[in-house]
Amino acid sequence: MILWNKSISPFRRTRPASGCTVVVYALPALVALAGCGDGPPTPVAGEGLLGMSADMVSYDVVTYMTNAEGIRSGRIRADSAYYYLDSTVVHMRGVEMDVYAEEGLVRATVTAERGRYDERTQQMHAVGDVVLVFPNESRRLESDELHYNPLTEDIRSDSASTYHYDGQTTRGTCFRSDMTFRNYQVCDIRGSAELGG
Repeated sequence: MILWNKSISPFRRTRPASGCTVVVYALPALVALAGCGDGPPTPVAGEGLLGMSADMVSYDVVTYMTNAEGIRSGRIRADSAYYYLDSTVVHMRGVEMDVYAEEGLVRATVTAERGRYDERTQQMHAVGDVVLVFPNESRRLESDELHYNPLTEDIRSDSASTYHYDGQTTRGTCFRSDMTFRNYQVCDIRGSAELGG
């Protein structure tokens, strides 16, 4: 509804008989706009977004890890990342991590539902349906969680883990190894007795 009125003062509120509020603006053109009735519903964020306490959120995030010489040693891709001003830990969802070999090729790939990446130490803690694959070898590790330390180049899981290598499957209550798999341990072994090198 558009009202034309020369005698109404600026920003005066009037209440017509219909019960809806009319706000009248006295501009040079003396045009007033009024709204009545039911308008479109106001968009409301989902429960997950309303309950979020992060200081900043990013989507389609790519983070690079570097070694002491500043050379890239890995890449983390995440669907979303949550940052907190009082912490160096970034909480991620929909995680894919590539670990590079010295020549720049992908040595290992990790996928997980969630992850906690420490920007200071560059350590990664992957959580939820974690799968570690060595694409150039017949190695695969499945667990509920996995820790990766790029400085010491070791991986570990304190949860039940399943290790596949060269057609054999070994299950245990935990798993620890270096990235070369020269020194590794499966706790409380169930399944194959021969772990393979």
